[in-house]
Amino acid sequence: MAIRHYVYAAGIAAGLSLLAACSDEVTEVTNVSEKATLDQVKKFKELPKCDEDADGSMVYVKDSAKVFVCIGGDWDRLNGKNGADGADGKDGKDGSDGKDGSGCTVKQNKKKTGFDLVCDGKKVGSIENGSDGKDGSDGEDGSGCTLKQNKKKGGYDIVCDGVTKGTVVDGDDGSDCVLKEGKNGQVDVKCGQKTTTLYKALCGSDSFDPETQFCVENKAYLKCHQTNEGLDEYLNDDGTYDVNEFFCDKIDLLLRLCGPQKMAYDYSKQFCSQYIPIDRCKEVAEGVDPDALYKNGMYSETTHFCHNGVLWKNCGGYAGTGYGGIWFNPDEQFCSSDGEDAQVADLCGKKKKAYDITDSMCVNGKVQYAKACCKPNGAGENWCEEDSHMYDVRTQFCDARDGHSYEFVEVVQKNIDNEVVYSETWMAQNLKYENSNGTRKTSCFDNDSRNCETYGRLYNWAAALESCPDGWRMPTKDDWAVIANLYTYYSIQGKPFNGDLRTGLENNTEFITERFSLWSSDENETDDRYAIAFGLYDEVLSVDGTWAEKSFKLAVRCIKKN
Repeated sequence: MAIRHYVYAAGIAAGLSLLAACSDEVTEVTNVSEKATLDQVKKFKELPKCDEDADGSMVYVKDSAKVFVCIGGDWDRLNGKNGADGADGKDGKDGSDGKDGSGCTVKQNKKKTGFDLVCDGKKVGSIENGSDGKDGSDGEDGSGCTLKQNKKKGGYDIVCDGVTKGTVVDGDDGSDCVLKEGKNGQVDVKCGQKTTTLYKALCGSDSFDPETQFCVENKAYLKCHQTNEGLDEYLNDDGTYDVNEFFCDKIDLLLRLCGPQKMAYDYSKQFCSQYIPIDRCKEVAEGVDPDALYKNGMYSETTHFCHNGVLWKNCGGYAGTGYGGIWFNPDEQFCSSDGEDAQVADLCGKKKKAYDITDSMCVNGKVQYAKACCKPNGAGENWCEEDSHMYDVRTQFCDARDGHSYEFVEVVQKNIDNEVVYSETWMAQNLKYENSNGTRKTSCFDNDSRNCETYGRLYNWAAALESCPDGWRMPTKDDWAVIANLYTYYSIQGKPFNGDLRTGLENNTEFITERFSLWSSDENETDDRYAIAFGLYDEVLSVDGTWAEKSFKLAVRCIKKN
């Protein structure tokens, strides 16, 4: 049985395809085993019997440097020849309109460890005898591949480890074939109008080049040939390494993976900090100590950061050192100061102007003064000469009834879909307004006016209902329940509430030092002597509230009306 036109492909350790006649129709062959082997004998007469068991197997004959395949009881030669006589399956001339093809041969390589595939004088791939590979360096175990005529007898099936991996169909017309090396062990074969991709080897479902890569757990990694910082003992002679601890940079340098997340990075542009890869820097910003930039563009990420090649100092941090501070975008933001309490703010306007955030703000692209005088009704002009009568309009509001200003904060609650389900602006300090008239009575704890300034004034329920300034209201029990669910006492002390909440019953030391109670606008539906109050008991803010006699004197906080 003679073979005139065929293409055979089998991927092994570094194997590609055997292309006998480029004039043939080519079909894509994928998922071929990585480590098939090619048997060999010294002379043609030493070929074993070509029976049913040997059908499809391949043998390399050394004295003639040819490869033979057992098909239909005959050993047929795979090597194509350049010629024009058309005999013995010569290239291309049997086609009706095709051009001469280029022959492909298989030759033993110089190391005598396998065979090179040469088409038209160009080496397009290699067939290496497979090795064990169980240690992860050589990849997965190989399996043999054979060529068998398909049922339709119109071509041949590629069978590896008992599984058909692809089909080679006999061609009709001859045509020129072009072989082009691709990436990661791919070779594109174009014959006429048809292009087929062949693989030198497969790692999982992806191709790879065993000369430059190795396969571990179905993923290809670059082989490495040099190390950094005394890592020689971790690089194997064949260029492989422990991929769980190391990686090969694009400049062919073995490096440790960075941080707890084991991240690879570009060593030419980055270095590994304690946790993540960060950019190397080239120069320092104005005002930054030049000594903060070390050799090779490195620096301490706990105190500095790099932006577009320029080193900047972190904003804030402990004792003004920048340690523990935050990074920012110098193109759009600035750091308010060098101090521990420094803040990041947006640059203002088209000119990206910085400003003193302690008393200024940016409004519609212009820097404006952020302080105003909290002047009570009827007060003289001299009132505003006192610094204590000034307030910050960004974070405070002014009660013009008596000239007291109060911190405020917006409290927002969102559901699992990030939708706002509660949003209110609360006073962040207890109310100090004096509102005593008839049954509406207020006082200071222990009858000391200094306690009113420190803790706020105490109100009976009737006075509390009429105590909030214009535009503000008393919170309901539902408002307080949200706060109680969202925050513990300590977080209320800071955000969203600041100031001291430990105010409560008049002349009761326990309530001033350990507990606090604040009124809600809800009263007991069955007994009009009581109203609902919320308070802190054993450092836990009450969720449900408790009943308090309306004659009790408790603190008040107000909510801004919507």
